[in-house]
Amino acid sequence: MTDEPIENEEIDRSPPIAVFLSGESFFKSGQYLRSGVEMEEVRLRFKMPIYYLYSHALELTLKAYLRSKGVTSNRLRSRDFGHKLRVLWEACLTEGLPHHTINDAFVAQMIEILDPFAVDFEFRYIQTGFKNLPTLGTVEAAVRDLMETVRPFCEATVGGSVPKG
Repeated sequence: MTDEPIENEEIDRSPPIAVFLSGESFFKSGQYLRSGVEMEEVRLRFKMPIYYLYSHALELTLKAYLRSKGVTSNRLRSRDFGHKLRVLWEACLTEGLPHHTINDAFVAQMIEILDPFAVDFEFRYIQTGFKNLPTLGTVEAAVRDLMETVRPFCEATVGGSVPKG
């Protein structure tokens, strides 16, 4: 017997826990970079890379939850979802994401603010001009709250907890 897939058998290359842990890595990278900037160990001309890391962590966490609920990777890559944070958030709520009144309002507000930047790739490709963004600390807190809510759903897909990285 070999470990090779049976012909026509689809291998899930984006299981919920992998998507979640990837999001966690973007989140931790954002924390590390933010700390370096605040401690003046890292000098950046723009803070957009940090916003990108947090916003991508948010996107991957939302997608991980949806994957844990059976939404396929292909569906999440479609134009219906893509990088649309607001659409992903609404789909998560429809799929039964647990409600925490204060956290939901907090996370929803961050999603509302960050969504246009994620959809237009503005954190990745600089566009000059005035931007009204929340503080990095506020974004970090919202992403952390969402990750704490989603983690157990993704861990359940592998039968138990995964050590925090």
